[in-house]
Amino acid sequence: MKENLFSKGKEATNADFNSKLQSFSPETADKTIFSLGRPSDILLGIGIEDKPLKLYGSKLLKKIKKHGFNATDLMNLSNAIADPIAIFKGNRIDSFSILTKIVINDNNVFAIIETGKGQDVSFNVITSIYKKSNEQISNWINEGKMLYSNKEKTPDYFNSPASIAGAQSNQE
Repeated sequence: MKENLFSKGKEATNADFNSKLQSFSPETADKTIFSLGRPSDILLGIGIEDKPLKLYGSKLLKKIKKHGFNATDLMNLSNAIADPIAIFKGNRIDSFSILTKIVINDNNVFAIIETGKGQDVSFNVITSIYKKSNEQISNWINEGKMLYSNKEKTPDYFNSPASIAGAQSNQE
């Protein structure tokens, strides 16, 4: 992964994200925009454009309320997105579902990245963050939506429940 793809360096970008996340509140949500650096080589390799990644605080607050997690559950999200377990085609054109190693309530967190449009044309925007069940992930694999899997991380992840391991075998 190229360090120069992050304006401040990968670790500094992640530390800045974590710091902002710790002070995040419903009162500050509308004024907060999180920076997650630029796409890693992995993300660039599957077609995400070389534009800065950002997450609006108002969007994060909506997802926290809808999916029942805390902002601090997403500590190190910047690094987790840069080095994902797997990446899938999103449900919308120019969107990607990033399976991270962050776990909330026994489910790994997905971050949805869409290439910028309209006022965000110069950015990649994280439009959703949520937990997804292994069964749903298995369906995506069987539908051929997987674009990337980390050879070091996926064996542990996909060998957990047998249905996921079987789905990955079908994909390969």
